[in-house]
Amino acid sequence: MTSKTNKKNKLKPAYLITGSDETKVEKAVARLRERVIADAGTDLNVDVFDAAEHSAQEVVQAANTLPFGTGVRLVLVTGVGAWRKADKDVIANYLADPPPHTVLALTGSGIRRNESLTKAIEGVGQLLSYEAPRPAGMPQWVQEQAAQRHLKMGGREARRLITLSGSDQRSILSELDKLAAYVGKGTVLMEDIDGLCWVSPEVRIWDLTDALGARDRASVFRHLEEILADRTAPNAVFYSLARHLRNLAEVAAARERGEDPARAAAALGLKPYPARKVVEQSRNFTAGGLREGVRIFAELDADMKGRSDQRPDLQLERAVARVLDAV
Repeated sequence: MTSKTNKKNKLKPAYLITGSDETKVEKAVARLRERVIADAGTDLNVDVFDAAEHSAQEVVQAANTLPFGTGVRLVLVTGVGAWRKADKDVIANYLADPPPHTVLALTGSGIRRNESLTKAIEGVGQLLSYEAPRPAGMPQWVQEQAAQRHLKMGGREARRLITLSGSDQRSILSELDKLAAYVGKGTVLMEDIDGLCWVSPEVRIWDLTDALGARDRASVFRHLEEILADRTAPNAVFYSLARHLRNLAEVAAARERGEDPARAAAALGLKPYPARKVVEQSRNFTAGGLREGVRIFAELDADMKGRSDQRPDLQLERAVARVLDAV
């Protein structure tokens, strides 16, 4: 029984660890490294190379070097996509008869499944591929990662965290770690996310345009004051609001003419999700009200460019109030 277990757990001569899920790739590499260090009792048997800076011949030379003491040597190469065919062929030739005292691990993108290098690794070792979840599956992935930290998180909260952190998995995991430290074992509320997680100026402006699209006056001015308090330039806020008003006006006008509002939103060059939001939000307005809002912002443009000597932030707040009254 013991011999079978040892045979099953024995390290292979080579591994190719790839995929868009960088967090899983890093964990797989870390596990392999820890295993080698634990077996040898030292980290002197770990050599790390960057394919952009080191040739395959240098890697093979290290791989053929005997390890210190017991255990095996780990030769780890990052960014293997930087190697050209000649270097890959050197590694493939090495793998035709790899020494028993070395584990060669290659990581990075750019290695195709039908390459001779991939086939050489398959012949003696193992391919490990970790793909990140697709955008539609990201909320579920966030909820699963939250559960691993003993946090309960609903779909709405998961989507909010993605909005704040983007699709970068490292950023999301970092924010989840902060939430776990703050909440402990419990349910994550929307106010926990908004109060604790970093919100970029761009996301704050999205919140502002969403509030405007919902005709939520209190939220509009709360978001506007938060953005201006963060020293975001009033001109940047103006252009975002003006663009959103124009988009809403175009879609509302198309609906008024009996045209397909979804097609009108697509014609504006918006990506699918923002386009759907504009279509939905345009239903909260009349086409005439939005035309008036666009006119008010045209006047504001002239005022902010020097026609008025009033502070730009005050001009902006007054114009937004007029727009909300008009639409």
